[in-house]
Amino acid sequence: MFLLYNLLSISALLIYSPWLLFKKGPESKLTFLSERFGVSWYVRTDIWIHAVSVGETLAALPFLKALKKEFPCFKIVLSTTTYTGQKIAREKFPEADRIMYMPVDAWLCINRAVKLLAPKVFITVETELWPQLFKKLKDNGSHIAVLNGRISNESFKGYKRISPFIKKVLSYVDFFYMQSKEDAGRIIALGAGREKVKVMGNFKFDLNLPASQHAMSWMDAIGGHILVAGSTHKGEEEIILNAFNAIKSNTAPETYDLKLILAPRHPERFQEAEDILKKRGINYIRRSEISVDSSQLTVDSLEADVILLDTIGELSEVYSRAAIAFVGGSLLPLGGHNILEPAYWAKPVIFGPHMENFAIASEFLKQGAALEVKDSADIANAVTDLLKYTDKAKEMGQKAKDITDSNTGAVKKAVELIRDILAEARQNGGA
Repeated sequence: MFLLYNLLSISALLIYSPWLLFKKGPESKLTFLSERFGVSWYVRTDIWIHAVSVGETLAALPFLKALKKEFPCFKIVLSTTTYTGQKIAREKFPEADRIMYMPVDAWLCINRAVKLLAPKVFITVETELWPQLFKKLKDNGSHIAVLNGRISNESFKGYKRISPFIKKVLSYVDFFYMQSKEDAGRIIALGAGREKVKVMGNFKFDLNLPASQHAMSWMDAIGGHILVAGSTHKGEEEIILNAFNAIKSNTAPETYDLKLILAPRHPERFQEAEDILKKRGINYIRRSEISVDSSQLTVDSLEADVILLDTIGELSEVYSRAAIAFVGGSLLPLGGHNILEPAYWAKPVIFGPHMENFAIASEFLKQGAALEVKDSADIANAVTDLLKYTDKAKEMGQKAKDITDSNTGAVKKAVELIRDILAEARQNGGA
């Protein structure tokens, strides 16, 4: 099976190479290409962590910060696959000894990087499986850990189709720390040794956020109530805007001064979202057009009804000023996005019927900490109701925060695991 995988990966690399050469994005094309092809400079490291993109990187930040604090003298390398993940990694985790792109999972690209980096521990976040990389790491004597592990239903079905191969890949991993019992059951069903698997919870509950609410200066100029529609996908902006228009047309006084902050999930969709706003003739402004210096702004200077959040890394703090938070990726069958950040700020949360990637969403509904909506009429009704009945909104927000607070601790467990792995490696005289 590995021979076939190697042949397929090399073939894919040949096909993939022209796309890499001409793909737009990184500031340094040479660095991007050399790291993706595994021909960059590499220096021996202690811990290598991989987080594919923005979501995984942000989720892992509390763990990364804690790890560097626990092992300040250890060399820590953080790799990502996407440009946006790389950008967030550099902005949010400057403590890393190196931030790089993950080499393509083909023998020609992986072999040299693994040999020179020679990490004591390799950590992959949220169950990204790299067959060739795992094999080379084990051959080199590294320990491998999957942290914050998650197996979606779709991934589980896909992996089951090639279960003998996946079982072999999983055999290289020393520890699986999964987010939930369901995730643990799935990874065991795929062939992971039961003794290697534990439930650790979710890094996303251990949010690395300020202890108290404080607004960014540009938000000081926004008056009235704020509805934040976070991490929206194609097809959802229209639904949100229909709801927003219905709310603004409401005769209830509390709906008059409502503002909408629209935050598309992917940066490449910022322009598409703006085109939708233009086509509808909506009075809007891009976040990037707003001065950060609030001393030059007044409430009247932000007369736009909609602010398009066209920046990266600000959504969590934007939630801190929301009256109500809608979490995207949920109105369409996309699995949903992080409901924990608005919950951390004790905000009432609403989301669509498709939250498969966040099993905790059902607990939010059960505890009355969130509302499920299915279309623009539902959203308009829910928002109007929460604006009118402020005590209800406050109670929902507090319940959401209580759920978040009661599920913290994953970061501590993960750091303790890495400490034990390193101690074992030193005791055995390993890498």
